[in-house]
Amino acid sequence: MEALYQFGISLIQIIQNSLSPALDGVMNGFSFLGRIEFYLVLIPFIYWSIDRRIGIRAFLILAYTDLTAASLKLLFHEPRPYWIGNVKPLSTEPTYGIPSSHASDSLAIGGYLMARIKQNWQRILLGIIVFFVAFSRLYLGVHFPQDILLGWIIGFAVLWAAAKWETIVRNWLDDKSLAVQIGLGFIDSVLIFLTGLFIRFLVSGTADPASWSSFTTYSRSITHFFTLAGAVFGAYAGYALMRRYARFDAKGSWESRGIRYLVGIISLLVVFYGLDKFFALIAPDETALGYTLRYIRYGFATFWMTFLAPWLFLKLKLAKPE
Repeated sequence: MEALYQFGISLIQIIQNSLSPALDGVMNGFSFLGRIEFYLVLIPFIYWSIDRRIGIRAFLILAYTDLTAASLKLLFHEPRPYWIGNVKPLSTEPTYGIPSSHASDSLAIGGYLMARIKQNWQRILLGIIVFFVAFSRLYLGVHFPQDILLGWIIGFAVLWAAAKWETIVRNWLDDKSLAVQIGLGFIDSVLIFLTGLFIRFLVSGTADPASWSSFTTYSRSITHFFTLAGAVFGAYAGYALMRRYARFDAKGSWESRGIRYLVGIISLLVVFYGLDKFFALIAPDETALGYTLRYIRYGFATFWMTFLAPWLFLKLKLAKPE
């Protein structure tokens, strides 16, 4: 690994010395396209204003890709470039390095959307964005080349699994009652945060090297697993209820789609950030109560996206029943 680290550090130094600071803002912009805040506005737009089936599938692909990357990140507990080498930390991250979740998530979402759209120029644009999201992580000094490569492999693997098993799983779920569908979603969410607990237990006996342990104060946090668990349960429960009680058509004029999205995203952001501020007053993240509140916050956010917002759209006549 040491040879890979040194190669990566040398490559990042070349990139930074050649392009920084001229492209710092641009690369931070591309990096933002791989963050949860961006997906928080992108996925609802697809779900509410393009096609709800594409939207929910994109969300689940994102969730399971991110879960895989987060699990391996904690399991491998490897450093980031600026932790061990003479590179400029143009961004900072509290988690471990390999794999790059920016690379895995952007490739999985970009790849799925490329398969769903027809215009070649849109596919090319998505491909360029996926590449530069990954490249930005090298440029910013937060990932090695092998981190990016493994991230892309994860993204491809999840896309392959989705293509192979989606129809089988969907047909199996369709035969289940509403209560069973919601119950299975809850069980899935429990397995997600248990995964985080189990991996943290596995690595608990291995200390980080003293030379970069100062960077890893929060690297073994499992809050992200509760984030994913809550989000997945909220989405499963909300989508099941939407299909029963608030089936809506995401199509319509672009004016109606825009108004629908504006109403939905403003309310979603109020819920998401409002609960964040309120729950922070009750308990810190790294406590049992904090984990529970994080699960509730993200669960309610995706429940709002998948069910409550469509229900509101139908009541306000911002969308038509399917």
